Amino acid sequence: MLIERRERWRGYDSWIQTEARIESSDVTENDIKNQYGQTIVKDYSAGDRITWVDAEGQKHESKFSVDEESPLYQYVDGETLTIRYDPNRPNRFYQRDLMRSQIKIAIWSTVIALGSIAGIAAFLWFDLTRKN
Repeated sequence: MLIERRERWRGYDSWIQTEARIESSDVTENDIKNQYGQTIVKDYSAGDRITWVDAEGQKHESKFSVDEESPLYQYVDGETLTIRYDPNRPNRFYQRDLMRSQIKIAIWSTVIALGSIAGIAAFLWFDLTRKN
């Protein structure tokens, strides 16, 4: 699978596996509006704060945000999830489902940006050819 190859390539597979605790999880409701300002869709995301302890006993903390389609969206305060942290920089962590969510967002953002650029280019081309 592609994600396992990326984990090996980035070295995440050699990071130390541990349990992280969800310290807080706040759900946010986002309104997606049309060009008239009317809400057409409600989107939800969760902002989570996690903590974990490294091999030396030091506590680390990080925050992340996921959309409602992520498996991590379901986690609530007090639950644990498996992460990997960098033994050389224990404040850096990796979690596969979080990476999948981030990749999905990056792909959709790219598709939207390219679609917008294509739409603008088509409009300009149409406008230029109409004037000639």
